[in-house]
Amino acid sequence: MARQLISPGWKVVIGSGVGISFGAAPIFTTGFALLTSAMAHDYGWNQTELAQGATIVLSATMIAYLFCAWPLDRLGSRRFAVTSIALFAMSLVLLSQVGGSLAQFYLAAALFGFVGAGTNVVSYARAISRWFDQKRGLALGLAASAQAGGSFVVPLAAHWIITRYGWSAALLAFAAFELVVCLPLVAWLVKDSPPAGPAPDRNSRPQIVEVQAPEAELGAAEIVGSATFWKLALSFAVIGMSFYAIAPNMMYILTGRADVTAADVAWIQAIGAIAALFGRILVGHSLDRLHARVVGILTVLFMALSMLLNAIATGTAVMAVASILMGFAIGGEADLMPYLAGRYFGTRSVSKVFSWLLFAFCVGAAIGPIAFVRLSTLTDSVVLPLLLLSMLQIVPIALFLSLGRYRTAPEPALSLAVAPS
Repeated sequence: MARQLISPGWKVVIGSGVGISFGAAPIFTTGFALLTSAMAHDYGWNQTELAQGATIVLSATMIAYLFCAWPLDRLGSRRFAVTSIALFAMSLVLLSQVGGSLAQFYLAAALFGFVGAGTNVVSYARAISRWFDQKRGLALGLAASAQAGGSFVVPLAAHWIITRYGWSAALLAFAAFELVVCLPLVAWLVKDSPPAGPAPDRNSRPQIVEVQAPEAELGAAEIVGSATFWKLALSFAVIGMSFYAIAPNMMYILTGRADVTAADVAWIQAIGAIAALFGRILVGHSLDRLHARVVGILTVLFMALSMLLNAIATGTAVMAVASILMGFAIGGEADLMPYLAGRYFGTRSVSKVFSWLLFAFCVGAAIGPIAFVRLSTLTDSVVLPLLLLSMLQIVPIALFLSLGRYRTAPEPALSLAVAPS
């Protein structure tokens, strides 16, 4: 039989990347500020009201992550992801039809956040972790890096459509793309696990299949009773709060610091998305060679420096550098969570632990947008909140430093079976 150009495991990575690229995360992080600013212009809403909408999205996502593990374990990555994409497209259509009522906007935002959770990395981490062991970090990094591609396209496409046809048309266009492009490709390419249980981990000839010992799944009590779990949860809660204090308020922050237009903000966010693309690939590659605590500390340091630069920036050049650093940092966090979940708690528990870490991330994220706006209103400046956020990164740095050995380290030597080509 003819050899396949791409091994099945890497097809799963490609399919996962397609689903992630235009899921809720890139649309929210880089498109929400532009879309809601256009809504505010039409309906006279203020920044505090928009920040409350962002908090509702993140709170709904946080709640959804609590319940993701159960359907993921029963439906598998493919069916769960396809269902989530269809529901997310419907939520975009509903959001496009809101009138001037804040209540309608908040309800649509809640639906966007709740059903959109399943379009993110959490839906695919389980399948990728089962297909890969030695190259798991790289595989997760490549799949998650697709979010950066979407984050580059979304603000530019949103700005172009909004200026010509309005914000409602932009949301409808994104919904159509979900249904016409993302859904069929994910359904075709994503497979939940290798046919015989072990994971094809190398695109070599003949196709190599890793034979791994059966792994016991950890119970909820054992996971929650672990100090490692709480260190990770607190770290990602602080990181989530810090990033989402800035992302949905980007228009507010940048236009308040200098003479910056909406087009400038779109390009600055797009530049950050390019950095996130390279950051995810590089971090994923590094996770297979360095301990995750080292990689985590580096990404947090980039985040702290980005906030510091935004605090002192008076021109778009420095803002662009800050966006690059933030893109690299948050791209790394997207790789770290599923990787740490698998290494410290095992691949059989990865959906459960990853969902809980995302819940912690979203707890912080839900606090970030409104807390930032209120603090900046009290101080009549965005500088102090940015400086405080930069200083706060000492918390995840200290927690990453205290992490111990992996529970399931990559196997240096593997028993190999030759799969039919």
